[in-house]
Amino acid sequence: METVFTKRNTIIFVGLLILWKIYVSATLQLHPDEAYYWMWSRHLDLGYFDHAPLIAYAIRLTTLFSQQELWVRFTGILGTLVTSVTAWVLAMQLFHDRKIASASVITLNVLPVTLPGSILITPDIPAFLFWGLTVFFYWQIVATGKVRYWYFMGIAFGLSLLSKYTGVLIGPCLFLFMLLTDERKWFKTVHPYAAFVLGCAFFLPVLYWNSKHQWISFAYQLGHGLGGANYSLGKELTYLGGQMLVASPFLWLLGTYASVLYLFQKNREKLFLSLTSLPIILFFAYSSLKSVAQANWPTCAYFTFSILVSHYLFNGAKLKKHLWVGATLFSLLLCLAAMLHATFSILPLEKISKSAAEADATQWFYGWRELGEELEKDPSVKYAIAESHQVGAEISYYTKERIFAYVDYNNTKPNQFNLWTFPEELKDKKGVAVFLEGHSVLPYSRYFTSVGSMGSLTVKRDDLVIRTYHIVSGTGYIYPPAPSL
Repeated sequence: METVFTKRNTIIFVGLLILWKIYVSATLQLHPDEAYYWMWSRHLDLGYFDHAPLIAYAIRLTTLFSQQELWVRFTGILGTLVTSVTAWVLAMQLFHDRKIASASVITLNVLPVTLPGSILITPDIPAFLFWGLTVFFYWQIVATGKVRYWYFMGIAFGLSLLSKYTGVLIGPCLFLFMLLTDERKWFKTVHPYAAFVLGCAFFLPVLYWNSKHQWISFAYQLGHGLGGANYSLGKELTYLGGQMLVASPFLWLLGTYASVLYLFQKNREKLFLSLTSLPIILFFAYSSLKSVAQANWPTCAYFTFSILVSHYLFNGAKLKKHLWVGATLFSLLLCLAAMLHATFSILPLEKISKSAAEADATQWFYGWRELGEELEKDPSVKYAIAESHQVGAEISYYTKERIFAYVDYNNTKPNQFNLWTFPEELKDKKGVAVFLEGHSVLPYSRYFTSVGSMGSLTVKRDDLVIRTYHIVSGTGYIYPPAPSL
């Protein structure tokens, strides 16, 4: 073990994973959600309908010189590097054992939420990064007692809030830790409160934006995340199944058991790891009794969770070490299989069943470039009306914004497109309505004063039809603006 779990080997392992991520990021077309967040980066603002704005700023920064898929996703690559270094340093400070530090970094990098998950550029990427830095800087306060780390932590906390609203949950976690340990001494000083105010200052632009838009983002997230009328055990089981998927089943079960165990041991380091992971998982478990939390919502918990499960398994008998090897290897193989299939179609799902092939989530990485090329065949087409915000964003990205994309707000849930307006100068130009097979948007006359021809485009992945687009041309845009949300 001593010769395998070294800093050098850990660097090589993470380096190889980063190279693989770079290749996959450059190869796969943008997922519809990624295209949507990319579109935010083309319309910078202080806030957005769905989330806080940092993801838009990050994409804008990494695409200053190129709009290619790799650069849209590059924040995820940088996040892998920074969180890996942070996890190593934190694990070393907590347990002073290179084997545990190495195992922690490896575990962190083989979770489905961080290996294939970091390829997908979503608000979870900066949220995970700055959550990890918030936790890291807080431990520097515990370890050194130096006041300056309160303010580094405040900045990281603010950027976490600016990434995703769930960043606020780190506050109660750290408050609990302080309350249950000698760190409560800090309550008698100004620094925790000043750090909190500093973090909130980063969030003020989001508050201002929401105040100008009827608080729609907060209302949407509260209704989306904490809605639901009836309690249901089935919803809870769905949530737990999702967590085992994003954190790998064996690692999740072992880590959850260890995090409960660590709550009741008189050890400051163990308590710290447990209180910065388990409460987040439990919070969304409770909310899922009424409305199922999406699998990615507790993502931030898995930063310290990775260190916790690694310490639990590596600090015990040989059997536990074998369990760690088996669990992490299973997770790595699971992730690589998914990524290899997304890139090279290695799983013959169509031979298993047609329904399995059609349900393949990796199909969403295909067929968008072809749609953009089809629409650009007619240079007179100046705008496209899509059935959803995701299709609209894909059209904008894969036509390099040469075709203005707009969305039929009556055909999809409220989204950021509701807040953008259709350009007056395009209303008398030729456009198209684009919708997927089986999704009717009749009558087309609600879009155009004059409806033209209808065509279709069928895209395949290998020999499997994955999507058919129907394209209706017209002139004289007449669709009314979206009503206020």
